[in-house]
Amino acid sequence: MKILYEDNEILVVYKEAGLALQTGQTSRKDLVSILKNYLAKDSEGEAYLGIVHRLDQPVEGVVVFAKTPGSAAKLSRAAAEKSRSLLPGAKKNHSKNAAGEERKDPDTEGGMEKLYQAIVCLDSSSYPLAIEGMKSEVTLSDWMGRDTSSNTAYIAAQGEPGAKHAVLSFRTSLIRESKALLEIRLHTGRHHQIRLQMAHAGMPLVGDRKYGACSEGKRCGERSAETNRVPLCLCACCLSFPHPKTGKRMRFHVTPSWLSLISKDANMNDGTQKP
Repeated sequence: MKILYEDNEILVVYKEAGLALQTGQTSRKDLVSILKNYLAKDSEGEAYLGIVHRLDQPVEGVVVFAKTPGSAAKLSRAAAEKSRSLLPGAKKNHSKNAAGEERKDPDTEGGMEKLYQAIVCLDSSSYPLAIEGMKSEVTLSDWMGRDTSSNTAYIAAQGEPGAKHAVLSFRTSLIRESKALLEIRLHTGRHHQIRLQMAHAGMPLVGDRKYGACSEGKRCGERSAETNRVPLCLCACCLSFPHPKTGKRMRFHVTPSWLSLISKDANMNDGTQKP
């Protein structure tokens, strides 16, 4: 855990992979308890820490917390707004004032924006989709259900009780052999949405042990010498939101710890041939 920014209203941190955001178990450390202990050093009594959004335990990336109830309410509203695109070439929706004039400072407007990076496995069926993503933004639209007993999500039929619409967009940054580096933007926030939708599209995430079986029945990636496990190659790499007090847009970016896995020297062979 690393603190990226802090003031009287917000606390922005980098959450490492494997650290739970909140467990509710006193025997296990989580990010919320670590931060509350940190804030308690400079306050009397229990410090306030408002959870605005979440990251799955195996996912690394940027998370913002509120330090006051008022900031929590404003950040929660921003998180609920439809995000604008952070991807290269995307058009910005500049807001207008009551007179219909475009605001001079659009950086003070808008909701919370989240951009993810991921390495996915490709096969002969999904390779063309990755190529399409190099030319323009690709949108995936599915209906998702959730199995609480196994803590998994699944692709559901439209109209199925409890099913929710799930939409994301991605661009392809790089293709190397049977892997691709993607930039992913969520339009909805469903449980395990990126992991499930990408796997359903034939592009499972490297290191995903819940949804990541390749079409050939093999796991993608190379086990690390340190952990003997393939890391889940998914990172909430960019977070942008209006500051709850000043309204000024704040932007934070981190580089995924696993990014070198798709470098020229990386051994990412999963036994498949290039599609």
